[in-house]
Amino acid sequence: MEATAVSLTRTVLDGVLGSAGTAMADEAALLLGVRREVDFIRSELQMMQSFLRVQSSATRWGAGGGGCRDTVRTCVKQVRDLACDLEDCLLDFRLHASRSRWLRWGPGIVARHRVADRIRGLKASVVDLNQRNQRYNVFAATADSHHGADLIRELKAIVVELNQRNQQQQYNVSAATADSHHAAVADEGQQGHADDECACAQLSPGDEGQDIERVEETKHLADLVKGDGARVVSVWGMGGMGKSSLVRMLYNDRDFIDGFDGRAWFTVTHPLESTDELERQLRKQLVVEPRRADGTVQEWLEAKRCLVVVDDVSSPEEWDLIWRCLAANGTAGTGSRVIVTTRRNDVALRCAGDVKGVYELKPLDDKEGRKLLYQKVYKKAECMMTKDMVEQASRILERCRGLPLAIATIGGLLANRPKTSREWMDLRQHLGSELESDRDIKRVITSSYDGLPYHLKCCFLYLSIFPENHEIRLTRLLRRWIAEGYITKPYDMSVEELGRRYYNELISRSMIQPSEEARASMAVERCRVHSVALQIIMSKSIEENQLFIMDKHCNEGPQTKVRHLVVTRWKRNEKMASINFSQVRSLTIFGRCPMSLISSELRLLRVLDLEDTLELENDDLKHIGELHHLRYLGLRKTNISRLPSSLQNLGFLETLDVQDTKVTQLPVGIIKLEKLRHLVGGVNFAKDFAAKTRKMKEEAKCNGGPFQTFVDLVTGCFGYDHVCSGCACEFSVTAPEGNQGIEKLRNLQVLGVVHIAQGSRVARDLGKLTSLRRLGVEVQMVGEEGKDLCSSIANLVHLERLEVRSKSLEFLKETKSLPPKHLLSLRLSGRLGKLPGWMDSLHDLAKVKLIQTQLKQVDIDVLGKLRNLTLLALWEESFVEKTACFGEGTFPMLKVLYIEGLENITTIQIEEGALPELEKLEVNNCTNLDDTDKGLSLVLAALKKLNELVLKSCGNKPCLEKELLKQMSGLKRPKFITGKSIVSRS
Repeated sequence: MEATAVSLTRTVLDGVLGSAGTAMADEAALLLGVRREVDFIRSELQMMQSFLRVQSSATRWGAGGGGCRDTVRTCVKQVRDLACDLEDCLLDFRLHASRSRWLRWGPGIVARHRVADRIRGLKASVVDLNQRNQRYNVFAATADSHHGADLIRELKAIVVELNQRNQQQQYNVSAATADSHHAAVADEGQQGHADDECACAQLSPGDEGQDIERVEETKHLADLVKGDGARVVSVWGMGGMGKSSLVRMLYNDRDFIDGFDGRAWFTVTHPLESTDELERQLRKQLVVEPRRADGTVQEWLEAKRCLVVVDDVSSPEEWDLIWRCLAANGTAGTGSRVIVTTRRNDVALRCAGDVKGVYELKPLDDKEGRKLLYQKVYKKAECMMTKDMVEQASRILERCRGLPLAIATIGGLLANRPKTSREWMDLRQHLGSELESDRDIKRVITSSYDGLPYHLKCCFLYLSIFPENHEIRLTRLLRRWIAEGYITKPYDMSVEELGRRYYNELISRSMIQPSEEARASMAVERCRVHSVALQIIMSKSIEENQLFIMDKHCNEGPQTKVRHLVVTRWKRNEKMASINFSQVRSLTIFGRCPMSLISSELRLLRVLDLEDTLELENDDLKHIGELHHLRYLGLRKTNISRLPSSLQNLGFLETLDVQDTKVTQLPVGIIKLEKLRHLVGGVNFAKDFAAKTRKMKEEAKCNGGPFQTFVDLVTGCFGYDHVCSGCACEFSVTAPEGNQGIEKLRNLQVLGVVHIAQGSRVARDLGKLTSLRRLGVEVQMVGEEGKDLCSSIANLVHLERLEVRSKSLEFLKETKSLPPKHLLSLRLSGRLGKLPGWMDSLHDLAKVKLIQTQLKQVDIDVLGKLRNLTLLALWEESFVEKTACFGEGTFPMLKVLYIEGLENITTIQIEEGALPELEKLEVNNCTNLDDTDKGLSLVLAALKKLNELVLKSCGNKPCLEKELLKQMSGLKRPKFITGKSIVSRS
């Protein structure tokens, strides 16, 4: 998969050129006496980019013979390694350039010589690479093997550009060589293209060998195609889901095709440059009459009732080209139907034109998956097996996560092995290598990967860092991508917005999957990689020397340079093998943190992700200030209680995440981190927030002893809220203030949860952080601080998410300053009594989460008028009346409703005509709910989109449960979850 090496190298070069092209770099180059060397390297980097752009085009469609491709792959890896070395040098170069005055004196002279020597050495490496490639004629071979003249023209352009600059000819591709091979290239290119078509044909319709009946899906698809609404029906899902097999079943169903005059199947070849072949195939398969040879396919489809299947459409541009061939005047005829298969949701919607014509093929459930597995192993759907074998089969199916191609592939492997639980366990433990060696499944995953644009390839490959079945939080992933330089700064949006666009595109292309929890909501905040795809991309990452995993089964250091190091399942005191840390860009730990692992040897580290790490101690971070290039520091959910003062040395730090740690005080030096974009601390706002804060208070009192009791007595007498001795609150972080306060961090996009004490200037200073998009605050005392906070919030015109915590939130009702009108998310914790008057002006508000706000029915009515609200969470003490009523016509866009910990509530009424878009309703820990049909009064038949109903921890409610089950009879939905069971109607 040389495309992997190409995309990785291109991403590295993008970052290198950004570093090398700054005015600061020019100044330092002049000071160091290496101006000519830096100019030379910069020019060579640009040429490397050009070469890789050409090579990316060639490798995407599999051009070239095996020997040539091996040569080019080796060359690309060498270019990448050299580019990484250049970037390593330029990182130091940039660091010294930022303090060029220091370079003129004392210790700086030594650093000057060291950096200058490295740059001269790298120039020599570039020359060596050029001579080596000339010696083995690498690039001429590339030209010979390419499937068309485009590569020749691009290589010529590179040479012309190179000659114009009078630089050394690193990429020596002569025009004479290109001309002499032109005819041969064209001939070989056509043959290569034909080979590719054969490869595609092997994966074509229904040949995946999955043998799944899928009766319900076939019937549903048939109903969609026969319906009056859609002329085009799109079937989409990730590679290997069985889209083509499903459509082939319908295509070969005699009863179904009797209603058509003809049928045709066309598998799209990539790249699709014209529709000549499509039109030829349609004429042949539909048997267009000879007398109509001058007519068009569109006219034939209008005159007849035909079924056309277009398999594997990969982009909107491809579909636009195909549709022009199929449809005249915007229609494919009144009777003809088109079925499209694709791996991308956006393409599916584009083809169908409406969501009603889109059919998502979902993973097999456990019953279907088991049936397919047994059918592959035993040639029948049912069989007698030992308990141990059934258990192993279940664990294998868990790894496959419902992907039919994976189940069928593994079933084929098991069919040729002894039918014993030991044998099946061995296969499960070595499943990664088995799947890697299977050509069919590897081809499907590889083709999906190769179809990605190069900037998404690196983002997707990066996911191999996370373990199997690990739920990856969106913000964690985006901030790591940014720190690695995978997302370049766009002109018209923030890097965070562009990163989210990349993320959504990977989901749209079915490369990553939304977590089950996220499926019910509008935004996909967590994802995972399919187990099968993960095994394959992990092997590719390791093969490209990008990833190395140290775990309890492997204590042998890598033999080559490693860019991303993962340590998992390690013992705290266990000694690690000797590893060269000098090239590591990211270090991620899952489990325990080995002692002395974080050291000054990691001098080029960009990402240090210790989230959820066990037994991490403050002393483990003592060298953190020496990691000058660190951009991401993730300490979430660790036992860290104090950040070292040397943190101020991390001038490039962009993300500092200490949420759900014991850190309550930010070091004063944090104001020197001017590039900081995401500063996250305090306790996460979740449904258990109130319970968590109560528990922490109780622990603080127990641990504090008599002195803490005295502090509580004194602070209580003077009216102070929760104050700890010698520190701020345990649920937020205290930031520096005054002339050297947090207002210096003007690049902050995310800040929270920051503590605002009585007399603090922080509330006023927040108004100067005008780039903020997310803000969380905890207000200790309400007075002038409340007014200052409201005034500051009104100035934050880009703010999208606001979180305010206080014992009393009364000040929010008294303010005349309105929050930003484009606010998307609001989280409130504290006594409020009634919603502020400005609430109904927040027309863009999508999410509201409330704790201890003590609202009443009139406030529910106000929230019900917010036309874009998609999620509402009423958590502990947020509502105080006994009856909550969701009236007719309210909450028109609400998809998720959480009601939890409301002790007073006895009745929840959802009137017919309310919540028409509701997908999930969860009622939890409402123990006084009536055990009658009035306890949860709703008409399930009217809630047409409800697919999950949860009633848990509300005590024994047999009558209420019986009434809900009665309503569900005859309905295919929703899934009903209680504390005792799950009744699935889907």
